[in-house]
Amino acid sequence: MYYFDKETILESLVFPIFAESNYEHKAMPNPSNKQELLAAMADGYAILNEQISKMSEEAMSTPFDFAADPKKCGVRWQYDRCLRDLLIHLYEWQVLMREFVNNIREGHPRDYLPDEYRKNYHEMDKMLVEKHQNTPLEEARRLLQETHEEMLHLAESFTEEELFTKGYYKNTYTTDMAAYFVSVTSSPYGQAVKLLKTHVKNLK
Repeated sequence: MYYFDKETILESLVFPIFAESNYEHKAMPNPSNKQELLAAMADGYAILNEQISKMSEEAMSTPFDFAADPKKCGVRWQYDRCLRDLLIHLYEWQVLMREFVNNIREGHPRDYLPDEYRKNYHEMDKMLVEKHQNTPLEEARRLLQETHEEMLHLAESFTEEELFTKGYYKNTYTTDMAAYFVSVTSSPYGQAVKLLKTHVKNLK
């Protein structure tokens, strides 16, 4: 196992993965305590589900088409071709987060990104989506529901100090654990909502 140098951290850790998206969204204030963090995670998921509930069966099953403006989807979402892919993408990021936390607690901390993808996480994104091409939409929704609840329980299990002290854990480097939770829940949930709104608008 090897840890990143400063340049690799800036390019490859979880935060630039989401920040690099060119898809504009209103910036929300960062949570400053556990209560705010849990609320942001729960609210983001509720808003995502609300958006999905407003979609017709056609919108849920029709492939995305952002050809007129490719920047709308951003690099991070380029392999997501439909709602199922988007939800699976969120689910798989949260699986990585669960493993990230479990490794810390088991005494062998590792970086969030697997070693083989630390320099090219877009290949990982592609692989995550491709392996679920036979996963039904309802299964994708169920899987994300499960990992979302896991994220809430995991975040709740940390103390305020563990969540918000920068560098508290060696493998969070110069940031804090709360930022990791934001980066696999409320932040991409917000991006996903905006992506879905654009998709629905394109169908009209």
